[in-house]
Amino acid sequence: MDDDSLSDLLSDPLSDLLSDLVESLDGIGASLEVLRYRLVVLGALAAAEQGPSILTAVREIELAYEELRLHEMVRSSSTLLVADHLGVDPASRLDELASSLTGGWRELLLDRRHSLRAMVAEIQVLADTVSAAMGRRAALADEALAFLHSGPTPTYGRAAARGAVLVDGVL
Repeated sequence: MDDDSLSDLLSDPLSDLLSDLVESLDGIGASLEVLRYRLVVLGALAAAEQGPSILTAVREIELAYEELRLHEMVRSSSTLLVADHLGVDPASRLDELASSLTGGWRELLLDRRHSLRAMVAEIQVLADTVSAAMGRRAALADEALAFLHSGPTPTYGRAAARGAVLVDGVL
């Protein structure tokens, strides 16, 4: 291949668009890894009963999700440009775009799609597990504090003056 052919290949508008699309998919993958990590941290904090830190962990998950949304917007834009260049439906899925391509780009897009789908599935399972664990913790806390919502407070054998009593969350 001579220098002019290589230059033409590298300056091909479709290659540029596909490079941008792959870069956006890689950004999504990196954001998904951060989101996964932050979910693991939240689960660990919940298991260690670190209530005050849980709020920080939840906020970090929200920030990671916002970053993911930004990468998804870039991916959407890149996908539209590639679809327009290929003359296919702008609402095409990644595998449909890949089927319009040949060679390395096709394989690369399908590989990224497969990786992202696996990461999303793993994160969904992890999020469900963390939610269930958090739900159990909340139920245990409600059960442990049930005495605040019911009958007389134990005085451990002493008569005690009762002040305000918490009933159904109201003093």
